[in-house]
Amino acid sequence: MPTPEGLSLAGQRMLAVTFFAIVMWITEAMSYGASSIALISFILLALGLSPVKGLSGPLLGTAKAIPTALSGFVNSGWAFVAAGLFMAASITSTGIEKRIAYLILRAAGSRITSVIAGFIVIGFALTFIIPSVIARAATMVPLVLGIIAAFEIPLTSQISKAMMLCVAFLPPLTGVGVLTGSAPNPVVNAMAASVGGQPASWLSWLIYIFPFSLCLAVLLYFLLVKTFKFEFDELPGGKEYIANRLRELGPMSKMEKRISVILALTILMWATDMLHGIDSNTVAILSVFFMVCPYIGVATWQELYKRVDWTTILLFAAGISMGNALLRTGAAAWLSQVSLVALGIGTLPVNMMAYVLLALCFVVRFGFTSGTSFVTAMMPAVLGFLVSLNNPGISIIGLVLMINIVTQNHFIIPVNSANGTIAYGTGTFTAHDMAKIGIPFTIGMFALLVPFIWFIWPMMGMWK
Repeated sequence: MPTPEGLSLAGQRMLAVTFFAIVMWITEAMSYGASSIALISFILLALGLSPVKGLSGPLLGTAKAIPTALSGFVNSGWAFVAAGLFMAASITSTGIEKRIAYLILRAAGSRITSVIAGFIVIGFALTFIIPSVIARAATMVPLVLGIIAAFEIPLTSQISKAMMLCVAFLPPLTGVGVLTGSAPNPVVNAMAASVGGQPASWLSWLIYIFPFSLCLAVLLYFLLVKTFKFEFDELPGGKEYIANRLRELGPMSKMEKRISVILALTILMWATDMLHGIDSNTVAILSVFFMVCPYIGVATWQELYKRVDWTTILLFAAGISMGNALLRTGAAAWLSQVSLVALGIGTLPVNMMAYVLLALCFVVRFGFTSGTSFVTAMMPAVLGFLVSLNNPGISIIGLVLMINIVTQNHFIIPVNSANGTIAYGTGTFTAHDMAKIGIPFTIGMFALLVPFIWFIWPMMGMWK
């Protein structure tokens, strides 16, 4: 195809590679693992067989393209995602997450509204100890199914729908509030830093975003208890059921005690990173080391690597490499110029521009089955657009964090997230049931952004 004005040949070819990746991720015509290998291969060819600059001249060479094609594997965000997956595998191997969940449910009581509130508390508690949205969904869904079976509640009852939709929404809802809560968070943080933004520390992320996450949880609770008319108000013998489950677990095992100590130290190190100077990525890697360390760890390496989703690790690295290639070849800046800039979004007042950009990203997110794939594919173009504006009044990290919030909390249809798909597969609710909660939830989320964008975040120093 003819090379558009202002776009290098390498940039044009990277746009073609990006189009291929997006089609593969949306249609899943190739598995994520296979498409990731293909993506890295095509980046090597697209850059190596293109001129160093412009449209002509000596070729870069595939050997010199390797650092860019594999740059995702030396990215701090990717390191955090990989460490997080190993941490999740270590924690779930001990079973401590089930004990925590049952203890919270026992404290919540047996009223249906209290049980739903208990699940929300469980969601937040697990966010701090299981840094994986999918792992948390896989942990919470069986808990709901256990309660449904124990009390012989019909699978499609109003109570079953409310409880299962609660755990379908919770993993990303709570995850956005903690830097270590979901895989896209550290990647987004690293991407913003790559274009001159100031990356958020673990504690500053918690201070800025966690209050918004709490507000979303309150919104979800009221939507669930007001939308569904429960068949009865209280689970008969609910406390006895929880007590029996805890009795079956028995006293804390040696491995549970070990993982509790390691987790407590890890969270303490994350929360005090500004004092000791060890960044959250390094803390996560050290945490994995202690979890597999002989005599003090909870699992051997041979056991652990079998439980980790290596496809996700590969996908993140390939996606980050693609984003870096788009930025370095100028393709991201060109794409933002002919799309976002041409729409006149950059001429709007900063707060209004933020709202329009958030809405646009939310709509585009419908085409992706994963928030992770959306972030890796689309965020480079958004960053290119923000950089091209050269507006000191725009907080790049602030706006990127808000895009991360609205695109992770995408609950209109089940197939737009792994957690939604896992919960939907239980047969407790229909796509219509999810939309019945998801649409007002989305409206409420955008409404909540108004006070945060205009008043709360500016006072906290996150958004200017």
